[in-house]
Amino acid sequence: MSDPRLRAPKEHGQILAFPPFDQVAALLEHNRQCFTAASFSSLGKSLDEMRSLARREVVTLATQYHKQAGEPSPPVPLPEGEGGNAWLVAGHQPELFHPGVWFKNFALAALAKKHNATAVNLIVDTDSAKPAILHAPAGGRIERLTFDRSSQETPYEERIVEDEAAFASLPEQMAPHAAKWGFEPMLPTFWREVLAQAKRTPLLGERFAAARRAMERRWGVVQREVPMSRVCATEAFAWFACSIVRELPRLHAIYNETVRAYRKAHRIRSRSHPVPELATDGAWLEAPFWAWRINQTRRGKLFVRTTRDAWSFRVGREDGPSVAVDNVAGWRALQAQGFKIRPRALTTTMFARLCLADVFLHGIGGGIYDELTDRIIERFFGIPAPGFLIVSATLLLPLPRFLDAAKRQRDLARQSRDLTYKPELFIAASATNAPLMQAKEEWIARYGATHAERVERFQRIREINARLFAHAGPRMQQVQDEISECARLSELDAIAARRDYAFCLYPEAMLRAIFTRESAILPC
Repeated sequence: MSDPRLRAPKEHGQILAFPPFDQVAALLEHNRQCFTAASFSSLGKSLDEMRSLARREVVTLATQYHKQAGEPSPPVPLPEGEGGNAWLVAGHQPELFHPGVWFKNFALAALAKKHNATAVNLIVDTDSAKPAILHAPAGGRIERLTFDRSSQETPYEERIVEDEAAFASLPEQMAPHAAKWGFEPMLPTFWREVLAQAKRTPLLGERFAAARRAMERRWGVVQREVPMSRVCATEAFAWFACSIVRELPRLHAIYNETVRAYRKAHRIRSRSHPVPELATDGAWLEAPFWAWRINQTRRGKLFVRTTRDAWSFRVGREDGPSVAVDNVAGWRALQAQGFKIRPRALTTTMFARLCLADVFLHGIGGGIYDELTDRIIERFFGIPAPGFLIVSATLLLPLPRFLDAAKRQRDLARQSRDLTYKPELFIAASATNAPLMQAKEEWIARYGATHAERVERFQRIREINARLFAHAGPRMQQVQDEISECARLSELDAIAARRDYAFCLYPEAMLRAIFTRESAILPC
């Protein structure tokens, strides 16, 4: 976690790629060798068979998904063995993320073009939706603009817009603040695309994802995408999930040992960071999945109890269905019975890295925490963990900056202290104060042999300082006024320097120029 190479760039326009983009070819080759050498198999399927099945199903799902959305999709890639190419995969929640996250999509497209690879972006709608709040700079503060009622622990695949009037009003809410920025944000344009999607779907995340893709197409990028919720209904995902559940006691032990070792190595005391350990409740073992019934909107932790013939499921304390042990078809039938099972973050990336990608593109946070996934892959599946690429960028809003304000404030604070304790530095010697300055020098030079002498020395110097300060008082008021102004400017600069504003607050021309500049991604 302390690796300085994995820290977000500080300056506007800087890009993070670890390893560098020019090493992606070597990373692809390394990962191919890892998969070729893998001998893992489960429930009668090898890893290679699971990967082939997963890719066929995802291509079919993505084609259907784009067709249902009325969108174009890239050509279907050739099957493996018939000139089929490598797969580059990324993913993120369908939210109003910052431009550094969005940059991953453009890096994915450019790298796929360079390496003749298939690019797939997973819409991770299986994660909980964030509050419907847009944070926007408003003078010396951050304004929270609410655009819908929020709910807790509702996955994006279930999260519908509840207040259409509030949802539609977001550009109007932001307009008074944006009028003071000195540039035109892309929110009004983007939100028109978002509202156009309201005719097709009530899902908040799906509106965002479709509107984002519309912007990407305007900029020349047509990306193959598929929601993770649809991937979870595939046969390949069922095989993957069942391979975990059939050996859940072993996975349980490996998972928790890995989490504890990670905390120890990074001196983390929190029991919930980076992820909680999997719990045990008698014969019930917590699995690395979420689950809920279709008529519910709040997910819960999935617990599994294995008997000789069946896997029984529980969500929190609520009993769920059962399926026969190793019954992949029964697992797939659970959703039709009204019971959804979805992977957690580490399980999602584990599936993507093992069953879909030749190289997976992470953001900074996901890349740091996939150190855990690496160890679990190696210990549970018994294969070398395939390497991944960490990609991000820093883009700052074109707001006024006051880069020297913080330093000036520190300098003035020191000057204020000197005015209090060394006022003679700021006033000229005169018939009135020259004797005081001389007296202070004498008291400073005097050595106090006893405690009483040292107390007297301290008191005399303080009394002289107070008398001298009377001549420096006007300067102190000026310094305090300057400190207040620098504090105000420092706060404005800190607000302008944040990299985590939603991408829709930025000027479209700025993002387009940086995101579509292939020279930044594909060095010669």
